[in-house]
Amino acid sequence: MNNGVLIKRVVLALSFLPLLRWLYLYHQDALGLDPALWMMESSGQTAFVMLCLTLAITPLRQLLSLPVLIWCRRPLGVMTFFYAFCHFGIWAGAERHFSFALMGQGIVERPAIVLGVIALILLAVLASTSNQGMVRKLGRRWQKLHRLVYGIAVMVSVHFVMMQRVDESAMHAYIGVAVITLLLLWRVVSHLKNQRVIADKMASIHGSSEQRMVREDSHASTKMVSIQVSRKK
Repeated sequence: MNNGVLIKRVVLALSFLPLLRWLYLYHQDALGLDPALWMMESSGQTAFVMLCLTLAITPLRQLLSLPVLIWCRRPLGVMTFFYAFCHFGIWAGAERHFSFALMGQGIVERPAIVLGVIALILLAVLASTSNQGMVRKLGRRWQKLHRLVYGIAVMVSVHFVMMQRVDESAMHAYIGVAVITLLLLWRVVSHLKNQRVIADKMASIHGSSEQRMVREDSHASTKMVSIQVSRKK
C-alpha cells in the first residue's frame, strides 16, 4: 500500500467521526427535544465544514510545502457530498415525509432550498467523477468540471446564511462564509498570478525570438556586404 492510498483511507475514516457522534448521542438520548432537527442542522454544518476543508487543501499544500496533502482533497470532497446528502435526506424525511409534492412546495417557497438542491446535484456529479477512471476518461475536461466546486461554495454559503435561525448559531454561519470567501479570494489571486507568470514567459520567449531574428538578419547583412566587397576586389 502506497502513502497516497493510506492517507485517503485515514481521511475517510476520520470523516466518519461526526456520524459516529450522532449515533452515540442518539443512543444516549442526547439530541434534544427535536432529534431530527438537530441532526439536520448538524449534517448541514458538517457538510459545510467538509467543503471548507476541501477548498483549503490546495492553499495549505502550497503554503506549507506539503505535496502529500493533495491526497486528502478527493476523500474530503466525497464526504462533503455524503453529509450534504444526509442533510437533504433528513429534511426530506423529517419535514416533508418523503412526499415529492411537499418537497416541491418547500423548494418553490424558499429560494435557499433551491440553492441547496442545485448544490447537492452538482456535488453528486463531482463525487461520481472523483475516481481515477473518470479522470482518465474526461482528460482535461475533468479539471474544468471540478472547478464547479467554487460555484458550489458560493451557493452553499448563501444557503447556509439564509437558513440560519437568528440566534447564537448564526455566528457560526458568518464565520464559515468568511472562511469560504477567503479561500475563494485566494483562488482568484492565485489564478491571476499564474496568468501573469505565463504572460511574462510568453513575452520573454517572444522577445528572445525577436532578438535572435535581429542577430540573424544582422549576420546575414554583414555576410552580404563581405561578399559584395570580395567581388569588387
